[in-house]
Amino acid sequence: MTERALERALSGIRALVLDVDDTMLDTRAAMTEAGTHAARALWPDRADGHHHMAVRYYEDPGRWFHRYAAGEITIERMRLERLGDVARAFGVHLPEDPVERYLAAYWPAFRRAQRLFDDVPGLLAATDAAGIEVALLTNSTTADTSLKLEALGLAARFAERVVTTDTLGFGKPDPRVYHEVCRLAGADPAMSVCVGDSLEWDVLGAIRAGLRAVWLDRAGTAPAVDSASPGASPRGTHRGPASTPTVARVSSLAEITGVLAVPAVTAVTAVPGDPGSRFGAAAGDR
Repeated sequence: MTERALERALSGIRALVLDVDDTMLDTRAAMTEAGTHAARALWPDRADGHHHMAVRYYEDPGRWFHRYAAGEITIERMRLERLGDVARAFGVHLPEDPVERYLAAYWPAFRRAQRLFDDVPGLLAATDAAGIEVALLTNSTTADTSLKLEALGLAARFAERVVTTDTLGFGKPDPRVYHEVCRLAGADPAMSVCVGDSLEWDVLGAIRAGLRAVWLDRAGTAPAVDSASPGASPRGTHRGPASTPTVARVSSLAEITGVLAVPAVTAVTAVPGDPGSRFGAAAGDR
């Protein structure tokens, strides 16, 4: 998107709400790597299919993870249903205690596979310099999220500023989880921007809860121009489903970092009467 449009999306913010999986961390790669090990433990005779089994588990065509995030089913049920889907898709039987056996092989490999995207450290440094609070909002569990953050040395940084599905018993896109993460960040929702890879959860859900949002579209899945509606959106914005607003889109967190790093004297003019800079009150007022 144009830098000017991103400046408008970020202007005056007090908090940045970051999604974790596939936004900060390469969770697809980690789950696929760990899932391959776990599938080998469950179905050792299917050496040719372990990687593909792991990919199917991650992609979750039955949307069992969505039902878990909505608070409709337990995480144990979600995992069992996803393994059952894999078994049916590949024509194999579930062994006894499949979830327990799967996780015993999965967790050590998953911890080793954690990788932070290269554009995350720069963004965190820019928020520190700008005095912007950063909090995390994820539909993963507290245990899963703690493992990821500890493996990457980030647990202390985000202590007391993480909202998971365990926090309130459900996750995005329920408006209450966005309000809770803003509370932890000490910022009004209208002065907070949610950034994540899910258009449904990190963008549209956040906007409906009163936050601003930026869609991180690393894979470039949105069309360059949305020709499905009048006044087609230029590259860098995307119009969601009917009756939803046009939303800002970036392909890398580095684009956000670049805007936050611009000196205030060259930034978008502040709102008249607001003593703060583009990214919040002056340092002496904090």
